Amino acid sequence: MVVFLRPKKSLGQRIMVSRKWLSIIAGSLEIERSDVVIELGAGTGNLSEELLKRGPKKLVLVEKDPYMLSSLKSKFLGDERVEIVDRDIREIFPLTDYDKIAANPPYYLSSFIIIGLTRSRFKRAVLTFQKEFAERLIAQPGTSKYGSLSVIASLSFSIKKIGVVERRSFFPPPKVESVVLVLEPKDIPEEEKDLILKYGKIIFSRRKRTLRNVLKPILGEKSKEIPYSNRRPYHLTPKEVLEVATWLKRGLESN
Repeated sequence: MVVFLRPKKSLGQRIMVSRKWLSIIAGSLEIERSDVVIELGAGTGNLSEELLKRGPKKLVLVEKDPYMLSSLKSKFLGDERVEIVDRDIREIFPLTDYDKIAANPPYYLSSFIIIGLTRSRFKRAVLTFQKEFAERLIAQPGTSKYGSLSVIASLSFSIKKIGVVERRSFFPPPKVESVVLVLEPKDIPEEEKDLILKYGKIIFSRRKRTLRNVLKPILGEKSKEIPYSNRRPYHLTPKEVLEVATWLKRGLESN
């Protein structure tokens, strides 16, 4: 049963009410009977119901809004598979005890969640993001939306776009369309993630200038020695950005 409660604008809440998309998201998670699943921002439990239909071993619902919590407790009373956690989702990263992750998060938490997932251990995540943000995640080198977020996402995850979610699929309808993505973690050393998270924004701070000019204010004439110094950051592949970040760390440490 799809439940309607009035979402709080101050929390960026929007409730997915489309049965079609609730089913698609739950199905895309590919839940197995041994899986422990977590839903971030469970709201009224519309998606939670679909997840439970797939038969997980356990479903953890994270929600901080007291009205939503009350709805969840009422809806899933007596279901021993369900654990309801009264916390802000920003307080629970990194996630290490869950196989699958589902979320229709507030748009303003999108970057936080992606960075949090780079620090987490899981098998598969299905997430709904604002269309523009999703396009930045999957952007390719040389395109207008390609940046440091694209690089860390490409290095950390295999990402598959499921589809574009119409605005009417939410209550209240957002002003923009959303996109459902499937993320599966790649095996990448933590130190490489650290390098991109620390130096990626510096490298892309003036993305259409040559690397030499971008880094000259902090490296001086040494910026001529950096790999790909005459290329522009937004033309570099994720692996090349990682190479630059590695060199940059060493260059700054030796100054």
